[in-house]
Amino acid sequence: MPDFDNKTSDSIVVRQDVPLAPFTSFRIGGAARFFTTAGSLDQLRQSLLFARREGLPFCILGGGTNLLISDQGFDGVAIRMQLEEVQVSGNRIEAQAGVDLMELIRRTAELGLSGMESLAGIPGSVGGAVRGNAGAYGSCMADVTERVLALHAQSLELLSLEPGECAFQYRDSRFKRDPSLVVVSALLSLSPGDPGEVRQKMEATVARREARQLQCDLSAGSFFMNPVVTDPELIRRFETDQGVRCRECRIPAGWLIDQAGLRSTRVGGAMVNPRHANYLVNTGDASAEEMVRLASLVKRRVRDELGVVLREEVSSLGFTSESPRGQGC
Repeated sequence: MPDFDNKTSDSIVVRQDVPLAPFTSFRIGGAARFFTTAGSLDQLRQSLLFARREGLPFCILGGGTNLLISDQGFDGVAIRMQLEEVQVSGNRIEAQAGVDLMELIRRTAELGLSGMESLAGIPGSVGGAVRGNAGAYGSCMADVTERVLALHAQSLELLSLEPGECAFQYRDSRFKRDPSLVVVSALLSLSPGDPGEVRQKMEATVARREARQLQCDLSAGSFFMNPVVTDPELIRRFETDQGVRCRECRIPAGWLIDQAGLRSTRVGGAMVNPRHANYLVNTGDASAEEMVRLASLVKRRVRDELGVVLREEVSSLGFTSESPRGQGC
């Protein structure tokens, strides 16, 4: 187990009515009733204890790149994850949950460690990437994760979980389904490589993303998961149109949204990105309600016209229809 936290930490500072929009890539959302920052494992435990004493739900704020917060905010304790230490041992890297994912990938490239290049350009933190099993271009976090340390929110026990215990699935994991488990760090197992070649692959991935001018949008990246499609005619249409084979019967949600004629569709300040239809963007003054209405419109049209049900990849917080006792991204 890594020796990250054999030091005492200051007591937590609890603030009230802190706006959460600046902590998300959407720049949308109201205030948290309480707000704390966890820069150590001890502070994380103290923050969870505070939420328990107050009888309130908690959420973990990492990079905020996969999270939509309601206009009414969050009636609970928002915990800003700032555990940001990294330890390197050979081809293994232990990264704490608050580490910026792209910064970590840059460091692996400098060290000549291969395995994360396809994830380059995905915004957010290591904790959020593990929780959502972030991935792109055929790779995902589960491919390189050897072990995850997680703090149980009720017992405050630190658990060491093997990949099988993490229950990784497509854009999903045990941590997403069980918010009482808070990701603290991940041990990543990479392959030795040439630093120049690893860096070149990383830069090519970033350039591929930037070519679509997606990096500066106020969005959460892909809003919907790529669904499994069973209609052979729809699969044939996709493969003919795109000139590629359908992988594991999953068709990109963006292609389906485009086929439904929804590119550039707007609801108030929320819009379907004209360059990538699976990116729902805040054009500058969107509300969470408008984003939800746009997402509902997209789901309804794709279902009615193509017979495919889309599921959100983006997490939500503070909405009355959810039980948000857990972890954001």
